[in-house]
Amino acid sequence: MEAITTDVLIIGGGAAAARAAVEAASSGVQVDLVDKGKFGESGSSPPSLSGLSAIFNKEDSYEHFFEDWIHSGGYISDQNLVWEAITQSRKAVERLEAMGMEFIRNPDGSRLLYRGAGHRIARGLTAVRFQGAGRLNVVTLLRAEAEKRGVHIHEGVMVTRLLKKNKQVIGAVGISRNRIFSILSAKAVILAAGGANRLYPNVASRIVDPKYRTTGDGFCLAFAAGVPLIDMEFTQFRDSPPGAARFGGGYLNRLGERIMKKYDPQALEKAPRHKVVEAIYREIKAGRGPIMWEVEGIRGAEADMAIAQQYANRRWVEINIDFQRVIGGALMNERAETPILGLFAAGESSGGVHGGDRMQGNAFLETQVFGANAGRNAVSFAINTERINIKPAQLNEEQAMISRINGNTDPAEVIQNVQRIMWEQVGVIRDGVNLKEAGTKFEQLRRDTTPRLSGDDIFAALEAANLLQTAEMVAKSALSREETRRTQIRTDYPLTGDSKWLKHVCITNRAGEIFISILPIVSRLR
Repeated sequence: MEAITTDVLIIGGGAAAARAAVEAASSGVQVDLVDKGKFGESGSSPPSLSGLSAIFNKEDSYEHFFEDWIHSGGYISDQNLVWEAITQSRKAVERLEAMGMEFIRNPDGSRLLYRGAGHRIARGLTAVRFQGAGRLNVVTLLRAEAEKRGVHIHEGVMVTRLLKKNKQVIGAVGISRNRIFSILSAKAVILAAGGANRLYPNVASRIVDPKYRTTGDGFCLAFAAGVPLIDMEFTQFRDSPPGAARFGGGYLNRLGERIMKKYDPQALEKAPRHKVVEAIYREIKAGRGPIMWEVEGIRGAEADMAIAQQYANRRWVEINIDFQRVIGGALMNERAETPILGLFAAGESSGGVHGGDRMQGNAFLETQVFGANAGRNAVSFAINTERINIKPAQLNEEQAMISRINGNTDPAEVIQNVQRIMWEQVGVIRDGVNLKEAGTKFEQLRRDTTPRLSGDDIFAALEAANLLQTAEMVAKSALSREETRRTQIRTDYPLTGDSKWLKHVCITNRAGEIFISILPIVSRLR
């Protein structure tokens, strides 16, 4: 067993975790970061984050950005979180630049801005992703900065349980692939373990490699610790490749019709992603597929050489649907505090920021603003808090639970089953019958199959269990929201019910079972 004692413990290895580590280490306290993969080469962030939304356009304003964000999210984003992200957007970019991140610039030296999906104004910046023969990503840059500031990095350790005493987090338990346990004592903990990009079978091509997988670990850690989770019914898909929104051209069905003229005649391919995905899905289901992107010379190609090189000489590119992320997560405020004392959250593990859909470039921004807030406020909490010792019984309980994972069910089969059910019954278009049936299936699988998982690869077993529980959360939340709103499209409730549903669907833990309730939206304090 390995024992680690620290002031601030960060769980995760993506952009939010890395930004939290840099911020926390700036204050002179001890900071330890635990990543189940290799820090800088795991999770969705390294291959995915390049576009970041921020206010540098003279025609833009906080209010314009706020209106776009709230509208795209279906008016159920927590408004204080949105305002915090927007007002900190310039500073987030400038801090990255100070650490060495380069963003594409115009010939006159100004920052090159593009208008991404869901935005009325060009406010998207693009990070340089290639330097010489090596690939630069935001996590490798932040890792170098974190190491320079003295952050202790622990790779290949999966956190399986948050430890508490009297409603306060006091540390965590982790395990390595060869079943060496770690007991992690901390005054403050930051949960930034990513989302669940393996929830559906149509995984985006850039994160197909297993090293990038996220399986809902952060959601399940929060749930077990008693943190409410909100907006878990909203799952975001995207057009793949997402070419027209950024580079021009139109999406045409097999009849030669530009499909977005029917679904959003004003915004067309720059409509919020849920509208574009719904259009593609419905056209294919109606037999009018395949959907093809008619490339128009790829305007703005200088913003991403990879896309320019891949598509510049082609006239037609087939468009499919990829799963991107669960939009909800752990309940937090603008300080990144969860309701559990000493526990903070950021990035895809957290909820409330995006509401029912996410605009292009806002995920990168989210990681930098709330990662920094989590790091800074976790330090403040740690400095003013006495350490609470972890009792051996807490570790023994977790070790006993892990030791019981010794069945003969292949975790890969469980994951494939989860993905199939999610796509067929909790996919782009939903209805109550399928959602209820899916929730029942997941509940039954969790009770019957999870105890029989093979422990030959302990990470694979834990990930399968976490993905299964996450799927159950999504299905039951989607069943509870009896309306259509942004990425939640219900054929049995086709209308948006503002009189009843301008609220969060909230999940809490009742003796290990999912309990659904409703929470009000936090309005912006003026």
